[in-house]
Amino acid sequence: MRNQWQNKLRREASLHHMCEENRAALNKIDNKVDAIALYKKTIDWALEENYPDLDTIRSEFSDCDACGIFVDKVFHDEVLIDHQVYVFHNCRGSIRTGLNVDKRIIPMLYFANGCDMDIKGIEGSGMSVRVPLYVFGKNRIGSEQSDDIVCTTYKFDTK
Repeated sequence: MRNQWQNKLRREASLHHMCEENRAALNKIDNKVDAIALYKKTIDWALEENYPDLDTIRSEFSDCDACGIFVDKVFHDEVLIDHQVYVFHNCRGSIRTGLNVDKRIIPMLYFANGCDMDIKGIEGSGMSVRVPLYVFGKNRIGSEQSDDIVCTTYKFDTK
């Protein structure tokens, strides 16, 4: 039997005209970790479409920090380097990011729904890292340009 959050996601996917391939993948999902993996895989489309809506994200996924999804969180220079993709919804404060040498990844950061954040490099990392910032809709995202980090910001409208 499907959980309520699964039915919400399926209804919203239909309303936002999610492609058939991803709707089929969504229908096979039976846990939130897999749902978040699909969300991250389609993140550009999802944020542009406001899918799922912020109320659904708040009610069903606000406890998914471990998966790299943050909702209404206030940051205080936390270091985020463990995921390829981080998504922030209505977040505040500052984070540090850069190259994760062990995992060989540089995080891509996505912002939506009124974030007000500053992005900084990991102090003393010894190398300059280029970090992409994807900003969907109205947000204020400041980025440090230093010997530790160079951020490139890409701005997108939402529907």
